[in-house]
Amino acid sequence: MKLLLHMCCAPCSVAIIEKFRNESTMSIEGLFYNPNIHPFEEYEKRKLSIMQLSDEYSFEVNYNDDYKYDYWKNNLGTDKLLRCNTCYSLRLDTVARFAKENSFDAFTTSLLISPYQNHELIKNMGKTFADKYGIEFYYEDFRELYRKGREISRGKHYYMQKYCGCYYSFSESDHPKKPIYNFE
Repeated sequence: MKLLLHMCCAPCSVAIIEKFRNESTMSIEGLFYNPNIHPFEEYEKRKLSIMQLSDEYSFEVNYNDDYKYDYWKNNLGTDKLLRCNTCYSLRLDTVARFAKENSFDAFTTSLLISPYQNHELIKNMGKTFADKYGIEFYYEDFRELYRKGREISRGKHYYMQKYCGCYYSFSESDHPKKPIYNFE
């Protein structure tokens, strides 16, 4: 089976990649697609970290650099469920379409590793877009790998973000080490 892994960031992707390499006969490639990461400097840090992972693991990653910050800023309000729903929908639709167009058998997402994401919503949307494009959504609850991914990332000095990614999640984060950005 040829599997496409949507990659949101290196810390959420690395343990999944190791798991598949050690336990599976699947052929796996990545797709970095995250059009809502704000600000662009943060987007670049996450992308560079994925590139570092790709080089170190000899792991093939495709990059979709369609950056849509203005869309998020101008079309979505402060309702967290609506924002997350739209974000998951846009990314999973794009990933499923890419997987189908590039002859993958299935797709999955590194979002399934995070204890902070809406797991059931991601799972249901994955299945919805799998049906839409006639491709399989590979579902697995990767949350048990979350700490391992962070440990590996610290050891390899991958960039480790302090918030989910969008402008609103940055604004809502109270993490003491979140970066300071000038948004003007």
